[in-house]
Amino acid sequence: MTAYRRLLMFLGFLLIASTLFADEAIVRRNVHLRETPSTKAKSLRLLLPEDEVDVLDPVQKDGFLHIQTEDGLQGWAYARFIRSQPPAGQLLPEAAQKETAAATAISADWQKPEPRTGNFKLNDETCGPTGSGDKRDHGTNRLKNRTDIPSSYHDVTWRAIAELPYPPKAPKSREQYSAEMLAPITKVEGAAVQTVGYIVAIKPQRSNSESCNCAWHGEDATDWHIALTEFPGDGEKTSIVVEPTPRIKIKHPKWTKKNLEPWLNEDLPVRISGWLLFDPQHSNHLNKYRSTLWEIHPVTKIEVWNDVTDQWENIDNLEVTKAGK
Repeated sequence: MTAYRRLLMFLGFLLIASTLFADEAIVRRNVHLRETPSTKAKSLRLLLPEDEVDVLDPVQKDGFLHIQTEDGLQGWAYARFIRSQPPAGQLLPEAAQKETAAATAISADWQKPEPRTGNFKLNDETCGPTGSGDKRDHGTNRLKNRTDIPSSYHDVTWRAIAELPYPPKAPKSREQYSAEMLAPITKVEGAAVQTVGYIVAIKPQRSNSESCNCAWHGEDATDWHIALTEFPGDGEKTSIVVEPTPRIKIKHPKWTKKNLEPWLNEDLPVRISGWLLFDPQHSNHLNKYRSTLWEIHPVTKIEVWNDVTDQWENIDNLEVTKAGK
């Protein structure tokens, strides 16, 4: 065998080995795969969120990673938009994991206090406890519009909420549900829970007309839809939705999209607390903007992981944004 052929075989072995031992990763945002580690280099392909790639070398070069796509195309991509697959069960920074001993299921034995609500007055207008006076889902609206704040919360995993059952092809109003359909819902609905996840979308419903808010418009008069995923970089269609409401937001001036944006599409978690709610009104969003009709709604507390102090911080008290922001 000639030295040239031996060299080719050796190089081929190195190529195969680099693929076999590469770290699997996920694309977090749209990013160009380039010929060399430079934004001026030729783009080989546009990579999209949730594309799977192999990281051929974990050492960055000028902020780029050397990666390979599933079909074998190699190139360089901006490292910030590529994340390694997290080890099974590892959702949080190590310091945060030590604090968390979350329940993996929602117990029917947990207290579910009767919701307190009332009229909501804003801009010289009044919205009642069940929202609009039409024939929409007054029962669900009353739960959305509760204003009582839990004295404590049950710490639960993200999956404990995401995997809660509900009737298939559920009607959009619980007033159309039979007692049999409502039974598994009422067993757990109304428990005070908190869970940890990663924000992939923040959607103030400023221009949408929701009956719970009397079809009002504007930031102060409407809910937010926040998509919370189990792992950083997961798609919005896999999320559970958590919703701050105008009746709660009015008491939290720091609850703004701007203040939460440092944790949007990032690898740092948030901890959301509030009331467990089944919302049948958004079944058209399933597998597109959410994975379940179970929500935390209303949200009564928002905490963020601060990577400067390595601890949870209530966003109401947060004065310094996280590192690098």
